[in-house]
Amino acid sequence: MKKILLLLWLCLPMLSAHAQTGGRFTLKGVVADTAGAGLPEATVMLLTPKDSTLVNFMRTSKQGAFEFKGLKRGSYLLKITYVGYLPYQHTVNPNDGDLTDMGSIKMAFMDQNLYEVVVKAFRAPLSIRGDTIEYDPKAFKVPPGANVEDLIRRLPGMQVEQDGSIKAQGETVKRVTVDGKRFFGDDTKAATKNLPAEAISKVQVFNEKTEQARLTGVDDGKHEKTLNLQLKDSHKKGGFGKSCRRHRYRKTVGGKNQLQPV
Repeated sequence: MKKILLLLWLCLPMLSAHAQTGGRFTLKGVVADTAGAGLPEATVMLLTPKDSTLVNFMRTSKQGAFEFKGLKRGSYLLKITYVGYLPYQHTVNPNDGDLTDMGSIKMAFMDQNLYEVVVKAFRAPLSIRGDTIEYDPKAFKVPPGANVEDLIRRLPGMQVEQDGSIKAQGETVKRVTVDGKRFFGDDTKAATKNLPAEAISKVQVFNEKTEQARLTGVDDGKHEKTLNLQLKDSHKKGGFGKSCRRHRYRKTVGGKNQLQPV
């Protein structure tokens, strides 16, 4: 019995060390300017260092604070963008405990000409403008021949249900448009299942006024989650689609654009 107790006592330090280094952790910090004032609504992204796959993202609070909870223990690439400031990038290695505090992260201000040059070189997997989240499909790898639905499954904050319906940030997507136009009517699955992922240059998610509000011109305060697929210039002309089923643009008598099979 004494030997068993002695063995357990000797194992306690190892068990304690494992508990500290294993499991999940929380990453937090405050995005600020050079004077230390918090920057609200800054875009904060976590990526895997190996292939820059986006893990999670958020916008900072009014005080410039951010906090990622329940992260798997490992290294991450932290990227922060804010209009008018030099993009920030840093490799994060978690502490032994369950909290890694980055403290105050000061962003350097830059002039507009330099900002445009840096932003082009600093390619982010997504950007947030107002209530619009814009994903860059190039940052999310899909197999050859994949459709838009396959692409959406890889976008953080988005989910494809078993019936093909889409959720963005926990809300059901009510409308899917292509280049801002409703080619597929109210069928949100038609575009995502038939359009190839390689044809998409941007995926945008935002809140739009309801059909009734647009018709009456009266804002009823209700909004519908909308997904817009922006096509590459190379796919805006001619046919595209999956398998042997191809589509093209056609003007109807009513003046509404539709994609019709050819």
